[in-house]
Amino acid sequence: MKGILYKDLLLAWKNMKHLLLAFAFFALALVSQSPQSRAMMVGMYLCLVGVLTPLYTFSYDRAARWDVYARSLPLKRWQIVLSKYLLGVLFFACGLGLGGCLAVVVGFGSTAAQAGQLFASLAGMILVGLLILSIELPVFYRFGPEKARLIIILVIFMLASLLGASISFRETEGIDLLLFVLNQSPVLPFLFAGLIVFIGIGSFFLSVRIYSKRGE
Repeated sequence: MKGILYKDLLLAWKNMKHLLLAFAFFALALVSQSPQSRAMMVGMYLCLVGVLTPLYTFSYDRAARWDVYARSLPLKRWQIVLSKYLLGVLFFACGLGLGGCLAVVVGFGSTAAQAGQLFASLAGMILVGLLILSIELPVFYRFGPEKARLIIILVIFMLASLLGASISFRETEGIDLLLFVLNQSPVLPFLFAGLIVFIGIGSFFLSVRIYSKRGE
């Protein structure tokens, strides 16, 4: 399985130069924003790049007819699927780490309320990023990268709309919805985390089931 993961890492790395170039233009477009807004938007971009990285490997796999070759390898289907999840988690963790470091740096020069909003946004990125990853991989296995791309764009648009509504509400009412919800009970953060873990595990087994049926 290490070899498959290494193969996916090499494929993903081919796209990094394009993503880094897009990131440079994206960062320049945020010059007029406040430091807190820049940190949040850059963090969101990095996390989004991380969770969408498996998409590129699926496209390469489809073009090279990788599935045909993979069936001849001494690997179980769940190991092949697991490599995609590990790839997505790895790149998401990298994006989250960079975004988190940026939030910490910006947070040092901010008020307590602004720092709280930054870290609440970071927590939201974790939840949304893992949710997107849990949704996209079964969709990729079921529909293929071409059709799945449209579905994932729709999912991201819906989640981005909710995030935009949350930011707008925070700007107009001064209330961070995520912090407001989580502060209702000390148990809620753990419930949210447990729910995301449950969805992720269910997503993995669903992907294994779909991928296993593909070769039948």
